[in-house]
Amino acid sequence: ARDRDSLCAEMQSLRQALGRGALTSSLASSTHGGLPETSSRSLACAFSLISVRFASKKQGGSSSNGRDSNPKFLGIKKYGGEHVGAGAIIARQRGTKWWCGANCGIGVDHTVYSLISGRVHFTDAHDKYKPGKKVINVVPHEDWPATLAKAQQINAARRTKKAQAQ
Repeated sequence: ARDRDSLCAEMQSLRQALGRGALTSSLASSTHGGLPETSSRSLACAFSLISVRFASKKQGGSSSNGRDSNPKFLGIKKYGGEHVGAGAIIARQRGTKWWCGANCGIGVDHTVYSLISGRVHFTDAHDKYKPGKKVINVVPHEDWPATLAKAQQINAARRTKKAQAQ
């Protein structure tokens, strides 16, 4: 019991020395090359007195912003007057920025596609509840000259009306 008490006292002094940074001098004064003789009971006492200090700074190398998503390639794929085949994608979008009109279909992800072969034609919906709503149509090739002439006539009338207002 006396050996155990003396070992616990020595370990307590080592613990205090650790706090002051004088560990090397305490170990040098111990017996048998710096390590005291111990039994299994005294080892339990010794290990209960030693404390381990962990790092308190967060380590570098991790980033909280280091991720990005792939591009979605949204937008108009075929513009007004361009030739499209049946099933060709005209516009990819999130939500309905452009609505499908004549000879067009809309997919579950709101992709507007052509149902027939023809030319793309954009019009306004003239809906009083959705002003500025754009509609995508596909005009068959044989009807394209008449549709183009009508669109040019409407645009000319708009320009003259706007010029008169100024």
